[in-house]
Amino acid sequence: MQTSRSQFLLMATLFQGGIALFAFGLAWVLQINPFDGCELSSHAFAVGIAGTIPMLIVFSMTYRITTGPLAEVKRFLIESLGPFLDDCRWYDLAWVALLAGVSEELLFRAVLQQWLNQWGQISSLLISNLLFGAVHSVTAIYPLMAGLLGLYLGVLYQFAGGGNMLIPTITHGLYDFIAFLIVQRTYRLQQAEIAESDTIERSPDEQ
Repeated sequence: MQTSRSQFLLMATLFQGGIALFAFGLAWVLQINPFDGCELSSHAFAVGIAGTIPMLIVFSMTYRITTGPLAEVKRFLIESLGPFLDDCRWYDLAWVALLAGVSEELLFRAVLQQWLNQWGQISSLLISNLLFGAVHSVTAIYPLMAGLLGLYLGVLYQFAGGGNMLIPTITHGLYDFIAFLIVQRTYRLQQAEIAESDTIERSPDEQ
């Protein structure tokens, strides 16, 4: 049964909201403040937006590959996410991307990476993003890709932002939003091609 737009948005909200609640609970257990160092500033917005550019360049390059494990990731995104994204408006995608950016950066950067920093910055970057990659195990290579992206976000958080969670949150959310739009467009183009092909195949019988 096809999942409706409202069902998809509800599931995404509950899932990402659950991650955020878990992050707050973990922060309470570990006795750390996830918003320590968080500062709303023009610098944070500028760095967060600029930080999206390298990620989008890599996404664009890998998205064009038609064979191998990277092509498998593209197929997974289109086949798994495409039907859900198809009925969504741009502001729906913005909402889901915002939720993902906030909840995942809250857990993996502001809580885990901050807590792991007591054993060294390199260790905290590696361990937190091994976990980040592990929870994105949807294809054979996707955990590696997610782990590398997480490592990049962790560097933004630790070094470019000085522990300001807002920076990787903006980068993560904006990247997800643009990626959603691209996957949505690709899925719609493929569906249009399938519909056109079916029309051409039926036309001789109708004559």
